[in-house]
Amino acid sequence: LSQFGAVPVSPRNAAKLMKAGEVVLLFPGGVKETVPSRDEKYALQWPDKSEFVRLAAKYNATIIPFAGVG
Repeated sequence: LSQFGAVPVSPRNAAKLMKAGEVVLLFPGGVKETVPSRDEKYALQWPDKSEFVRLAAKYNATIIPFAGVG
């Protein structure tokens, strides 16, 4: 997905992008969740601690929740 501009999910990368005024689309489970392998059973990947909401508030970013099925 790096060909499409994706970067590894981390608070540091998100902060750099938001500071530069970039739009950030965050998938909580990352690439592993958005493109699961056929051999794996689906399981939501959600970290115990997340800095992303605090980062959004710090950079006055708008959070738009979304979901997709199928």
